[in-house]
Amino acid sequence: MVPCMRAREPRLSARKPYFKDRRSAVISITVVVFLLVLAVLGIDSNNVRRLSGYQRKAFLSREMVELHLSERFRYAATLSTLLEERDSLQRVVSAFETADTIERQSELYRELEMELALLQKELYIDPSYNRYAPYFEKMYEIEKQLVDSIAEYNLQADYFNRQIHAFPANLVAKRINLVELPSYTVSSALKSRP
Repeated sequence: MVPCMRAREPRLSARKPYFKDRRSAVISITVVVFLLVLAVLGIDSNNVRRLSGYQRKAFLSREMVELHLSERFRYAATLSTLLEERDSLQRVVSAFETADTIERQSELYRELEMELALLQKELYIDPSYNRYAPYFEKMYEIEKQLVDSIAEYNLQADYFNRQIHAFPANLVAKRINLVELPSYTVSSALKSRP
């Protein structure tokens, strides 16, 4: 009988070097680090571009809201000049010219709605109501447009706010000092109109 000579298989616990020499180890590690740095820079650049785009969309929506708001306040100002005794309406209209924040604009819009609701009830019983009715109708048309533009802005602002809190965009948002966008809170005024 002849003894069988089998070659020994290397054991799993046997240590093999990952690199054949030190030079190949340095080159491989350098390439991996370089690729990681490129990936991080690419992700960062993409997040900056994405967040800037979302913010730009929200700002464009806000401009549309402010356009409708200012148009509505202009009609209210014209109406208040026709009615000399309405100082409270004139006060709200003049305060809107200096309102620069969304919160202040929302507050003034709610005040305007209360004033217009009271005024419309008072004028409805007046025989000269037909003289003022076109102003109320035009403001109502603008208000319908305003509802859509406020909904669009609030949607864009909400999406932007969620994005700046998601990882890894939150790191970029902190680095370039992005803050949450406020939302318009005029829904109660819009629902109360006839």
